[in-house]
Amino acid sequence: MVQKNMTYRVYANWAEFLGCDYSELLVPNVKVLQHSKSLDGYNGIYAFSNEISCIISTPPKYVSVLGKAVMNLRSDAVFDTEWLGQLLNGKRTKIIGPAFQGYVEGDSLLQAGSLSVIEYKSEHHRTLMEELRESCSEIEWQHSSIDEQKSPILLQILNGKVVAAGSWRRGESGFLSVGIITHPAHRGKGYAKKVVNALTQRGLISGATMHYQTLESNTPSIAIAKALGYKRLGRTIAIRLSE
Repeated sequence: MVQKNMTYRVYANWAEFLGCDYSELLVPNVKVLQHSKSLDGYNGIYAFSNEISCIISTPPKYVSVLGKAVMNLRSDAVFDTEWLGQLLNGKRTKIIGPAFQGYVEGDSLLQAGSLSVIEYKSEHHRTLMEELRESCSEIEWQHSSIDEQKSPILLQILNGKVVAAGSWRRGESGFLSVGIITHPAHRGKGYAKKVVNALTQRGLISGATMHYQTLESNTPSIAIAKALGYKRLGRTIAIRLSE
């Protein structure tokens, strides 16, 4: 059986998640759909674009108004948060995005591993992780998706302290999504890149396709992804509604 290429598998996964046909992601198109099973119960609007088409998933009562509003729009216009806010008459509580959706498989630009990146294994490591968590905001920690009950967790150690930590979670698609967090006092020094490199290397050796998500406003994080060969195959935005 011929292995489908990465782009096909990524788009097929997004099509299933959004409840549209794969072909709708391959033609210039802005389409509004009622939430699929994957987003059922989500009181918000979720949009995915691959720079060709844009699929907007919404609760049933917004399908008609959004459908009329996006007629003849380019896909990138949907990611204008001011326009979305006006369209919804202020009925929003939180906007998440736009977010970079990057992917890589065997042809990455990985670098040699760093001996200072080690795996979380001991009670001492748990203590160091607690110190890292206390140095960061709770939102930053949540966005890292690090779960100390799940492995692997990789740590960048500097002078006996964890300055960066990362892990991955396996989605229903089978892709491994990388999560990373860096101590505020040590950001911009390349430590996160070393951890992401090690995680990506480990995942690719296992045969996985790796996924990297970060806000587009976080340019240093996007720079890490691109430097390690992650290719942007989409962007997303999520709007949690107030009613």
